[in-house]
Amino acid sequence: MAYKLTDKEKEAHIMMKKLLKKPKTLKGSDFKSGNMILYTYRPKYKENPYDMSPMVMVLSRSRKYTLGLNMNWCPPKLRKGLMDYIMRKNKTNIRKGLPLELSYDMVKTVIKGLGPIVRLYINRRISPKGVVVPQNQYYKIIDLRVENFIGISAEKAWNLAVKEHIRKKHNRKSKGNRKGKKGKR
Repeated sequence: MAYKLTDKEKEAHIMMKKLLKKPKTLKGSDFKSGNMILYTYRPKYKENPYDMSPMVMVLSRSRKYTLGLNMNWCPPKLRKGLMDYIMRKNKTNIRKGLPLELSYDMVKTVIKGLGPIVRLYINRRISPKGVVVPQNQYYKIIDLRVENFIGISAEKAWNLAVKEHIRKKHNRKSKGNRKGKKGKR
């Protein structure tokens, strides 16, 4: 049996089709903190699972890298909660018509269990064309499943990323414990 889209997902797909009809050449200024951008990405290591079509909320950008929340790595049911949190934190900016403020420090406690959605992208591997989603459309697009995982399903990629995140976290704690024990000798 084929997956049936919900009304919200249908609405998101219609909006996305409109946005994708007019992709733009992305500039560095489009990668402001708080912006949501859709683009294609060529990863450095293709043997690891990756998303070719990231839906990224930008956290920060340097000359070489873009740090962002790739919403495709977050299960759709959890995306809305994350978006609610970001919007609550930006209530004043929204009321004043200002851009969203977003940083890793702002979301790190909320994404603790969602660590795999934090991604570091190499700027030169980001496609030159993409879509900057208007802020008033964030809630609509959050329902959209645009992930394009290579070699793995979205659900398996999510589970793999979570396991990897937990493994790295465990290794950091183990290294910390070993250092403490060496110091006591």
